[in-house]
Amino acid sequence: MFRSTERSSKSARWRSNIIPACSGLFACAALVTPIRIPQQGSDHLRLELSGAAWSPALARYVLVSDDVNEHGAKHVPQLFTLTDDGKLDAQPITIDGIDELNDPESITPGPDGTLFVCTSHSVNKQGHLPQSRRQLLALAVAADHRAKILGQVDLTTARNPDGSPPWGSDARLDIEAVAYRDDALLIGLKSPLGADGSARILRLTQAAAVVKAGVIPVGAIQVWAEPQLCVAHGSATVCEGIADLAFLPDGALLAAANSPKGSPSDGGGSLWKLNAKGDAPVLVKRFAGLKPEGVALAPDHASAIVVFDTDGQAPLWIRWPLSP
Repeated sequence: MFRSTERSSKSARWRSNIIPACSGLFACAALVTPIRIPQQGSDHLRLELSGAAWSPALARYVLVSDDVNEHGAKHVPQLFTLTDDGKLDAQPITIDGIDELNDPESITPGPDGTLFVCTSHSVNKQGHLPQSRRQLLALAVAADHRAKILGQVDLTTARNPDGSPPWGSDARLDIEAVAYRDDALLIGLKSPLGADGSARILRLTQAAAVVKAGVIPVGAIQVWAEPQLCVAHGSATVCEGIADLAFLPDGALLAAANSPKGSPSDGGGSLWKLNAKGDAPVLVKRFAGLKPEGVALAPDHASAIVVFDTDGQAPLWIRWPLSP
């Protein structure tokens, strides 16, 4: 189974997208709302949220984002924490042992209170793929907001027995989702999509040991599922890639999805439910004009949260009650 002036001038764009969110499998009365940022951080911290996971040890959601700090530095090796009622903590989590974390896209709870954090493993706008963009990290996070690296591995080194990469020969690899369960890591791809528009979910077996060792055995990553996440936009059908994954208590998956880079616009991303590996995915909600990039099960296990990438504007989130 599964800065101020600029921000003010653009605020109407995201305010117009604070929308009611009621749909089929989920209860109503949920709203997309701004994340509350501490005053001391509101003028210099611009977030591009791309993943979320609940940490019982911290009693916080831990968020990944490509951040810009007050000195204009990008790729700072930091994570951010969010209270269960939507307030960002002033103190970020610093990851010790690395100088840069470039394009982090997803985070998921691992074994024994650890966290897995994954970067996109995709080329940047200049066509380069530095090591800082090729990182799957296993982290132990302490109460002092310091994170220790327990292991790290480069997913682009994964190979099938015939020497081919498990995502195919397409060079447009973009990894934006990870979800951990039963010592396996599911890896959701934004791209490449299959010839029929299907998204790909890969599975890494013995994930904790592999990341700790830093070497991916041949054949350890295989295609696990290929759901079609296609939506209507205008007169066209647009197929989306996976932006994040989260396991529900029964083993089903929630998937946030968006159109891949360079593909036709989907008019706003979507939330899907995958009840079982071979079942057709169920469309839960379209988010018009918004990019859902992170999804996490809430600590009550009766709701989930979704965070949105607003391209550096005020970050948004939604708490979504799950159906009984």
